Amino acid sequence: MATTKRKVRYTSPIGTFNHPWLDTPCKFDRNLGDNGRSAPAEPTDVQAEYSVNLVIDKKIFEASDFKKQVDEVWKLAQEEFGDSFDATNPPYSVDEEGDYKIIPRTKAAFLKDGKTQRMQPALLDCDGKNVTDFIINEGIKVASGSIGRVIVTTYTPKPYKSDRGKHAGKRVLSMKLDLKVAQFKRLDRYEGNGSDGAEAIDDGVPVAEDYGEALPIKQTKGASS
Repeated sequence: MATTKRKVRYTSPIGTFNHPWLDTPCKFDRNLGDNGRSAPAEPTDVQAEYSVNLVIDKKIFEASDFKKQVDEVWKLAQEEFGDSFDATNPPYSVDEEGDYKIIPRTKAAFLKDGKTQRMQPALLDCDGKNVTDFIINEGIKVASGSIGRVIVTTYTPKPYKSDRGKHAGKRVLSMKLDLKVAQFKRLDRYEGNGSDGAEAIDDGVPVAEDYGEALPIKQTKGASS
C-alpha cells in the first residue's frame, strides 16, 4: 500500500541560526559576486524564500524526538520508492565539526486566484509570544549566531528528475523541511558592516535594549529540548 502525502509539524532541538533569512526573504542573484549569492527580496516575490541554517549539537540532535520523527518519514519513503531513484537529498547533514545541520525553507509568497498570498514564517520569542510584526516594523535584522529552534512540516516525498547541480539527470529522492515557525532563545541583531554607524551619544537609552535576552525557552509537554 502506497504511503499518502501528509504534513505533520515537528519541533527541532535548540541550535544556532546561521545565514538566517527570517525577517526578510531572499532570492539567489547570479550577478552578485564571483558565483552569485542570495540577496534581499520583496515579501511578495513568488520566487523568493525564507530560510535558515540551523546547526544542532551532535549529542542533542541524536537523542531528540525530532530526529526519530524525521528519520521515520525518510525511511518509509526510501522503502516505498525502492529502485525508482538513484540519488538522495536527506533532510539533514553533518558539518565539519560533526554537528547536525538542517535548512528549513518556505516560499515568501504564492499566487492564488490571481492574488498574491504571503507566507511569512511566524517569529516567536522565548515565551512563545508572536513578535513577527515587532521585528519587521522595527527593522530588526536577525543575525547569524542567534539561538533558537524551528517548527517545520514535511511529508513523504516522491522521486523527481533533477535538471541541475550534482544530481543533474538523475532521479532524486529529496526530503524537504518546510519552515513554519522560528522561536528565539536569544536574538542577535545584525548591525551591518558599520559603515552607517556613528559614535555613541552619552547618557542615551538604547532602543529596546532589553529585547532578546538569553532567557530559557519555556518547555511544553512533549516538546524537544
